[in-house]
Amino acid sequence: MVVAQQAYRLRAVRVDLPSLILPLAGTKRVELGGQQSEIVAGQFLMIHHATCLQVENLPTGIGGDSYRAWAIALPWRVVELARTLLHAHASPEERRAALPFSTGSVTPLLPWLQHLLELLSASATPDAALLDHGLLGVALALARAGHGHFLHAGDPSLSARIRLLVAAAPEREWSSADFEARLHMSGATLRRRLAEENTSLRLLLREARLHHGLALLQTTRKPVKSVAQACGYRSVPSFTRNFVAHFGIEPSAVAHS
Repeated sequence: MVVAQQAYRLRAVRVDLPSLILPLAGTKRVELGGQQSEIVAGQFLMIHHATCLQVENLPTGIGGDSYRAWAIALPWRVVELARTLLHAHASPEERRAALPFSTGSVTPLLPWLQHLLELLSASATPDAALLDHGLLGVALALARAGHGHFLHAGDPSLSARIRLLVAAAPEREWSSADFEARLHMSGATLRRRLAEENTSLRLLLREARLHHGLALLQTTRKPVKSVAQACGYRSVPSFTRNFVAHFGIEPSAVAHS
């Protein structure tokens, strides 16, 4: 659950997994490559492939209500399951390039979202296989509603794979050797591949940690100091400086503690 008590705008928000955003109160605006969209409660935003976009979260302004939205990421393994199930039945016109994002009414998704919420609320640690099954239902419902562009998204880049690895343990002291072992490539190959993507391990580590910090600020009541520590920063000023440089806003403006 993403919560915003005051309106704010974020630049360079990185999304590495196909993601479904469902506002419950307030308005979300997104901008990518000149394409803009705005959604409110009763609608959804589906981000179909790894991308970087500008985001605004706007409270209702009525009675002091906060902006609130569910954010549901679809792991690539779930996307692949959906591809396998739907590929044989896809017509030629459905096999098209992935749009960056699309919007629609949440109504066709409601039964599948309800099932997913029941799985999440049934236990503090939901069964992983059942959870993937619930996510697969949402993915299939999106495709049947004409929002299956994520099925045609390309495989994640090396940069995205590294960010996802770091996101699972952002406080860890990552080294090049860690990624070489996880990705089964030499250090020279790793550096060359990242150079081809115009980035480096240092930049990817910083980006992944800052996005983890953004998620904590949006979804928990942790103070900025605790968020900085959870992201592997020993200094709050250093975390704040990097956060502002990347997102264009102070972390305190995002926090809702």
